[in-house]
Amino acid sequence: MTVAGYVSALIGRLGEVDPEALGRMQKVVGRRRARITLDDEVIDICFVAGHLDVAAATADSVVDGEGGTDRETVIALLDGRLEVTDAIMRGRLRVTGAAGDVIRMFHAIEILLDASARTPALQALAAALRMQVRERQSPRSAAPSAAQRREDELLVRLGLIGDSRSE
Repeated sequence: MTVAGYVSALIGRLGEVDPEALGRMQKVVGRRRARITLDDEVIDICFVAGHLDVAAATADSVVDGEGGTDRETVIALLDGRLEVTDAIMRGRLRVTGAAGDVIRMFHAIEILLDASARTPALQALAAALRMQVRERQSPRSAAPSAAQRREDELLVRLGLIGDSRSE
């Protein structure tokens, strides 16, 4: 799932299951545009006429604030194992912008985290994100690649490691 897909689904489901929370979020962020970086993906988001507009970030797009993190941090936040302020203090969540805009971003995040903790539809999205992270972290194949085999052969020839085939 891309960050654009995840954010769109998150806000869409929030609107379906808790329209009041979505309304509070829209009121908090107003017409401000934010840039979100998740791992190596970067998007710009804003509410336009009550709907979320998600677009790939461009160098010439103007934003009111920026936030960046990784999927592991998002999961820790969703699971309640990490608080937003701790994530910032540990360098796991980066935010920039004018003080008022940053406060609004945090408020929007808190609205999402609150709804996520009590909403099965948002918990399902978190579960999908957890699965994606696990798949990224697990080795794709137990068999060594051709490059790995050549490297091992070179290390054996140089006497730096033993030949595992003879052990």
